[in-house]
Amino acid sequence: MFALNIDCSNAADILEADVLNITDVPTGFDFQSLAPLEMVTTQFSEVSFGCAIALIPSNPRFVAKVGQLVVMPTGNDNHLSIALDDTVDSFCLWGRCTQPMLLKVLEANGQVLEIHSDKAFRWPSSSETHLLPLQILKLENMSKIAMIELSADAPFTIEGLSV
Repeated sequence: MFALNIDCSNAADILEADVLNITDVPTGFDFQSLAPLEMVTTQFSEVSFGCAIALIPSNPRFVAKVGQLVVMPTGNDNHLSIALDDTVDSFCLWGRCTQPMLLKVLEANGQVLEIHSDKAFRWPSSSETHLLPLQILKLENMSKIAMIELSADAPFTIEGLSV
């Protein structure tokens, strides 16, 4: 498993060799097929979301393109879950937050396989309109991933998910 935080602001158009560039992120599910304010549950084959809603963020720090739909947690606890129809051995999730996102990966029986948060990452100093870095959380070569729980100490968006 690895996690990356990438500054995708205008100042970070070119990244050094051997660093994952934003164009290397998998395509994933098409969140643009959702309607604004639509509760996200079983619209996509292979996955079911819990406590999630589709939004067009009004805060420019949370969206790379004007009018882009993202998935966010509902409620005030900044937590959502993603249940997989079949267990997988890898997935990739990417989004934005002012704090590190906490990722918990579980087997079908509820046993925790992995907990990850990049608490050491330092966000670049920026104004209130500066685009937040893209946090990419990718797991590979695991087994029996059945559920993903994502939370943070602040609101967050999910721009993409690939299983």
